[in-house]
Amino acid sequence: MKKTLIKKIEHVRLVIFDVDGVMTDGRIHYTDQGVEIKSFNVKDGHGIKLLMRAGIEAGIITARQSKTVDVRARDLGITIVAQGRKDKLEAFEEIIKKQGIKPEEAAYVGDDVVDLPVLRRVGFSVAVSDAVDTVKAAVDYVTRKKGGNGAVREVVELILKAQGKWDSVMERYLR
Repeated sequence: MKKTLIKKIEHVRLVIFDVDGVMTDGRIHYTDQGVEIKSFNVKDGHGIKLLMRAGIEAGIITARQSKTVDVRARDLGITIVAQGRKDKLEAFEEIIKKQGIKPEEAAYVGDDVVDLPVLRRVGFSVAVSDAVDTVKAAVDYVTRKKGGNGAVREVVELILKAQGKWDSVMERYLR
């Protein structure tokens, strides 16, 4: 890992994820009754739990509003959730103020142009591998994995390893 990347990651105290296209593969299914269905990756979810066990907060900012996101956030123990926020930068500023952290202590994972204002503001910016090209060109790191298919877990492992927290988090599983 490059020293410049490690420098950006070492101060991260909060990682914020977009939902559609990052925590999911970006597809939205509707039942005949109009109920929205999203699919989340279990390994990505466990990665978020590992992140929080290591003392790094996780959050969500999404432009859409969905009960499914509320359920997933609750399931993972994510309490920082901003839904229905078309202006993601405004939501980000509110979150960091409430959390008492500086922009450079935050990371953001996105996939589309609506994420660009936040990606430009954080200390460590990430795009999933199937993000739009404009976003991939603007970030510090592009994942190898696609959104909803391991990208979140990849980012978590990268951060924990760069901060030297990976081994202690893994200890409980390797006994």
